[in-house]
Amino acid sequence: MKIVTLILFFINVNFNTFSAIHPVHISITNIDYNETENVFDLSIKLFANDFEKIINKNNNIVLNLGEKNENLQCNRFIDKYIKHHFILKINNKNLIKGVELLKKEVKKDDNSVWLYYKLKYPKKKSIEGKKVEVVNVLMNDLYNDQKNLFIFTYKNTKEGFNFGKNKINFEFLIK
Repeated sequence: MKIVTLILFFINVNFNTFSAIHPVHISITNIDYNETENVFDLSIKLFANDFEKIINKNNNIVLNLGEKNENLQCNRFIDKYIKHHFILKINNKNLIKGVELLKKEVKKDDNSVWLYYKLKYPKKKSIEGKKVEVVNVLMNDLYNDQKNLFIFTYKNTKEGFNFGKNKINFEFLIK
């Protein structure tokens, strides 16, 4: 219950409260099953300035997220980073491997960037009773105190977890 309370607090937190240089290093990842489309909707919220900093550090490239001069290869660099730092497996099938960024929203009022993906799972295969494995090391390569909050919703299964430098993976069964 403590983790759910913490997650709910940070979902509603206004990143702007922490200003451009913030003492809290956090990301929020939500995965919700969309039964109509038979996909998992994945959304990731990060501090925009931190995300740009890590992309620059890893690739020596400036993204200029949400600016008129945004890098033309921006989405490619975002995908590359996400796929190397976030893994979602259901029954050993990596759902993030072949996807591309569907949409990104840069919100200047709270210094955030939202990244959206749709993760497909074969319609014929039921995932109930299957093992879910999550590895989340988003931004750990930039900050030692990085926290990555995770919420997974599939019908009757609701799981939350707080990832950190020493807690990078989480496993559970879908009910």
